[in-house]
Amino acid sequence: MSASVPQIATEPAASHQQLLRLALDALDQVAAQHWRKGPAARFARKDTSAGQMHVLMLLREFGPVTIGQLAEILAVSMPSVSSLMDRLEEHGLVERQRAGEDRRQVHVVLTPKGAADAEEAAGFRRDAAERVLSKFTDAELQATLQVMGAVQRTISCLDQPL
Repeated sequence: MSASVPQIATEPAASHQQLLRLALDALDQVAAQHWRKGPAARFARKDTSAGQMHVLMLLREFGPVTIGQLAEILAVSMPSVSSLMDRLEEHGLVERQRAGEDRRQVHVVLTPKGAADAEEAAGFRRDAAERVLSKFTDAELQATLQVMGAVQRTISCLDQPL
């Protein structure tokens, strides 16, 4: 069973809200379809949940962080992150390291196994994106770059203090 990507309404009366809903639906479908075919299946066999893999990818991106910093990034409670770290530690994917000067501060770091899993997932994501983008025409690639530029500018604005 394959879900089809919603088509953008072509009638001139399509409102911004309708277009936004269609774009979000399309992105959700593409992301879910991609996840089911690749990382979800691969990492489920390794007993790694989607949430755990997300944390590994964040650690790959940000490097060592404290439980508090990770809770802030994930917008969840510190006890939830601590529990998640316990499970990742049991699987040998992360370890906690005390800071040199302030022994109360603990950083979470990827183990070599965790780093390898995060790299594998990142490689899969990049390969999958390349397979899709390689089918685009030059005009479609330029349009994609224009949209991604707009996304990056908007995200930068959201990160700015009011």
